[in-house]
Amino acid sequence: MTIPAGYSPPGETRLPPNAVCKLNKSLYGLKQASRQWYAKFSTSNDELAVQKLKSNLDAKFKLKDLGPLHFFLGLEIARTERGISISQRPYALQILEETSFLGCKPAATPMEVNLKLSQDDGEELSDPALYRRLIGKLLYLTITRPDLSYDVNKLSQFLSKPRLPHFQAAQ
Repeated sequence: MTIPAGYSPPGETRLPPNAVCKLNKSLYGLKQASRQWYAKFSTSNDELAVQKLKSNLDAKFKLKDLGPLHFFLGLEIARTERGISISQRPYALQILEETSFLGCKPAATPMEVNLKLSQDDGEELSDPALYRRLIGKLLYLTITRPDLSYDVNKLSQFLSKPRLPHFQAAQ
């Protein structure tokens, strides 16, 4: 933060050396900040309101309108008269392809029921980064697949020292 030009404390002609300014309010730390951002960027389905918002943003920032949203960060978005549908089908297929399980039969449950995993059973993986990447991808998949959350949470407890049984359970 810099001191505004021409400012001097009351009763003095200039600031003392190494003066410190106290910040009274933080821009993003306010309790109402999220509500104000939401109010500023919320629009209705009114096309005129959307265009007005876009032109206001374009006046302040460099903006490029890419049209209706179809894909965003691995999420597939489809709009219909009934609403918006969000899917991660291409992302899930990519995970299956990377793990060579694309042709496998689907299972009724995400992980074997009553599977007991221990931190000490089995041999350590030679490349634990492979396990960590798989668990990270599965965590991201839980956005649209909450049924995977419990199992992915269980497997993520072994990220520090993954072992072969943990990797087999993740597959």
